[in-house]
Amino acid sequence: MSYSKNHSNFDYCCSFYVRKEGTIYLFDAICKCGYIAFENVLIDKTDMKLLCDTTEDALESLKKYTSKNKELIIDDATTVSIKIEYSDQSSVSFNMLEQSLDSLETIFFTLAEKYYNNI
Repeated sequence: MSYSKNHSNFDYCCSFYVRKEGTIYLFDAICKCGYIAFENVLIDKTDMKLLCDTTEDALESLKKYTSKNKELIIDDATTVSIKIEYSDQSSVSFNMLEQSLDSLETIFFTLAEKYYNNI
C-alpha cells in the first residue's frame, strides 16, 4: 500500500509505503521533505491491523470519489495518490487534487513518527 501527498512548494510533502515480505511488514516513509525519512522498518502486526482498518474505511470514501476537473491540469495543486495492491496481484489506485483522506493521512503520520523515534 502506498500513499503520497505532494505540493509544488513542498509544504505538504509526504510519501508512505507499507508492504508484506514473507511473514513481516516493512514500512518506508518520507515526510515534510526529509524531516522524517526511513526505509525497510519492521512494523508490528497491531499497527498494521490499525492501518488496514483505517484503509478499509477510507476505501469506502474513495469508491465515491469522482474528480470534478478531469481535463484541468493545475501545476501548483496539491495531489494525493493512493495505491493498494492485494495478494492476488489485483490493485486499486486513486489520484486526486486537493482531496484529503484525513484519517488515512493521520495514521500514516502517527506511525511514521512512532517508528522514526524508535530507530
